[in-house]
Amino acid sequence: MECRDNIVTHTRRTLVKTLFLVGSGLLFAISLSALVRAESIDWLNKNISAPLLIIIAELVGFISPGPRYIIYPIIVKLVEMGVSTGVIIALIGGHVLIEPSTYLVETGFFGWRFPFKRFLVAFFITFLAGMFTVILESHLGINIL
Repeated sequence: MECRDNIVTHTRRTLVKTLFLVGSGLLFAISLSALVRAESIDWLNKNISAPLLIIIAELVGFISPGPRYIIYPIIVKLVEMGVSTGVIIALIGGHVLIEPSTYLVETGFFGWRFPFKRFLVAFFITFLAGMFTVILESHLGINIL
Protein backbone atom coordinates (compact mmCIF):
# COMPACT_ATOMS: atom_id res chain seq x y z
CA MET A 1 0.00 0.00 0.00
CA GLU A 2 2.83 2.37 0.81
CA CYS A 3 4.47 1.74 -2.58
CA ARG A 4 1.20 2.63 -4.33
CA ASP A 5 0.95 5.87 -2.34
CA ASN A 6 4.52 6.78 -3.33
CA ILE A 7 3.73 6.17 -6.99
CA VAL A 8 0.57 8.29 -6.81
CA THR A 9 2.43 11.09 -5.01
CA HIS A 10 5.28 11.01 -7.52
CA THR A 11 2.85 11.02 -10.45
CA ARG A 12 0.91 13.93 -9.00
CA ARG A 13 4.09 15.97 -8.45
CA THR A 14 5.33 15.22 -11.96
CA LEU A 15 1.98 16.18 -13.46
CA VAL A 16 1.85 19.49 -11.57
CA LYS A 17 5.45 20.29 -12.55
CA THR A 18 4.80 19.45 -16.21
CA LEU A 19 1.60 21.49 -16.36
CA PHE A 20 3.37 24.42 -14.73
CA LEU A 21 6.26 24.32 -17.23
CA VAL A 22 4.02 23.90 -20.27
CA GLY A 23 1.65 26.60 -19.05
CA SER A 24 4.53 28.97 -18.37
CA GLY A 25 5.97 28.38 -21.82
CA LEU A 26 2.64 29.00 -23.51
CA LEU A 27 2.02 32.12 -21.43
CA PHE A 28 5.45 33.41 -22.45
CA ALA A 29 4.69 32.74 -26.13
CA ILE A 30 1.29 34.39 -25.97
CA SER A 31 2.80 37.41 -24.23
CA LEU A 32 5.56 37.61 -26.81
CA SER A 33 3.09 37.35 -29.69
CA ALA A 34 1.24 40.35 -28.25
CA LEU A 35 4.35 42.44 -28.93
CA VAL A 36 4.25 41.70 -32.67
CA ARG A 37 2.72 44.69 -34.45
CA ALA A 38 1.01 44.70 -37.84
CA GLU A 39 2.92 47.84 -38.84
CA SER A 40 6.23 46.05 -38.32
CA ILE A 41 5.11 43.08 -40.38
CA ASP A 42 3.88 45.37 -43.18
CA TRP A 43 7.20 47.23 -43.17
CA LEU A 44 9.16 43.96 -43.33
CA ASN A 45 7.02 42.62 -46.18
CA LYS A 46 7.40 45.84 -48.20
CA ASN A 47 11.07 46.61 -47.59
CA ILE A 48 12.85 43.26 -47.31
CA SER A 49 13.04 40.66 -50.06
CA ALA A 50 11.63 37.16 -49.59
CA PRO A 51 15.03 35.39 -49.49
CA LEU A 52 16.27 37.69 -46.74
CA LEU A 53 13.00 37.32 -44.81
CA ILE A 54 13.42 33.55 -44.97
CA ILE A 55 16.99 33.77 -43.66
CA ILE A 56 15.85 36.06 -40.84
CA ALA A 57 13.01 33.65 -39.99
CA GLU A 58 15.45 30.74 -39.89
CA LEU A 59 17.74 32.62 -37.51
CA VAL A 60 14.84 33.70 -35.29
CA GLY A 61 13.65 30.09 -35.19
CA PHE A 62 17.18 29.00 -34.38
CA ILE A 63 17.52 31.26 -31.36
CA SER A 64 13.93 30.78 -30.13
CA PRO A 65 14.04 29.18 -26.70
CA GLY A 66 12.09 26.23 -25.50
CA PRO A 67 10.24 23.34 -27.06
CA ARG A 68 8.46 23.52 -30.38
CA TYR A 69 4.97 24.25 -29.08
CA ILE A 70 6.11 27.58 -27.67
CA ILE A 71 6.40 29.27 -31.06
CA TYR A 72 2.93 28.22 -32.26
CA PRO A 73 1.01 31.16 -30.72
CA ILE A 74 3.52 33.50 -32.35
CA ILE A 75 3.11 31.74 -35.69
CA VAL A 76 -0.68 32.02 -35.50
CA LYS A 77 -0.31 35.76 -34.95
CA LEU A 78 2.13 36.07 -37.87
CA VAL A 79 -0.21 34.18 -40.21
CA GLU A 80 -3.09 36.45 -39.19
CA MET A 81 -0.91 39.46 -40.08
CA GLY A 82 -0.14 38.19 -43.56
CA VAL A 83 3.33 36.73 -43.23
CA SER A 84 3.99 34.40 -46.16
CA THR A 85 3.87 30.67 -45.68
CA GLY A 86 7.48 30.39 -46.85
CA VAL A 87 8.61 32.56 -43.95
CA ILE A 88 6.49 30.53 -41.52
CA ILE A 89 8.03 27.29 -42.82
CA ALA A 90 11.51 28.77 -42.38
CA LEU A 91 10.66 29.85 -38.83
CA ILE A 92 9.41 26.39 -37.87
CA GLY A 93 12.23 24.65 -39.74
CA GLY A 94 14.84 26.83 -38.09
CA HIS A 95 13.37 26.07 -34.69
CA VAL A 96 13.11 22.33 -35.28
CA LEU A 97 16.13 21.47 -37.43
CA ILE A 98 18.70 23.93 -36.12
CA GLU A 99 18.62 23.50 -32.39
CA PRO A 100 21.49 25.13 -30.47
CA SER A 101 20.99 23.01 -27.36
CA THR A 102 22.07 19.86 -29.20
CA TYR A 103 25.32 21.41 -30.42
CA LEU A 104 27.25 20.56 -27.24
CA VAL A 105 25.90 17.02 -27.10
CA GLU A 106 26.70 16.38 -30.75
CA THR A 107 30.15 17.94 -30.33
CA GLY A 108 30.83 15.61 -27.42
CA PHE A 109 29.82 12.53 -29.38
CA PHE A 110 30.97 13.36 -32.91
CA GLY A 111 33.38 16.31 -32.72
CA TRP A 112 32.76 19.91 -33.73
CA ARG A 113 32.55 19.25 -37.49
CA PHE A 114 29.39 17.17 -37.33
CA PRO A 115 27.08 19.78 -35.70
CA PHE A 116 28.58 22.50 -37.88
CA LYS A 117 27.87 20.52 -41.05
CA ARG A 118 24.41 19.58 -39.79
CA PHE A 119 23.70 23.26 -39.17
CA LEU A 120 24.76 24.17 -42.71
CA VAL A 121 22.69 21.38 -44.28
CA ALA A 122 19.63 22.17 -42.14
CA PHE A 123 19.96 25.88 -42.87
CA PHE A 124 20.22 25.25 -46.62
CA ILE A 125 17.31 22.77 -46.72
CA THR A 126 15.09 25.07 -44.65
CA PHE A 127 15.95 27.98 -46.94
CA LEU A 128 15.07 25.91 -50.01
CA ALA A 129 11.77 24.82 -48.44
CA GLY A 130 10.87 28.42 -47.65
CA MET A 131 11.80 29.65 -51.13
CA PHE A 132 9.96 26.79 -52.81
CA THR A 133 6.85 27.72 -50.84
CA VAL A 134 7.20 31.39 -51.78
CA ILE A 135 7.46 30.39 -55.44
CA LEU A 136 4.39 28.15 -55.16
CA GLU A 137 2.40 30.95 -53.54
CA SER A 138 3.49 33.95 -55.56
CA HIS A 139 4.16 32.58 -59.04
CA LEU A 140 1.82 29.62 -59.26
CA GLY A 141 -0.97 30.90 -57.03
CA ILE A 142 -0.99 27.81 -54.82
CA ASN A 143 -2.03 28.65 -51.26
CA ILE A 144 -0.58 26.17 -48.79
CA LEU A 145 -2.25 27.47 -45.66
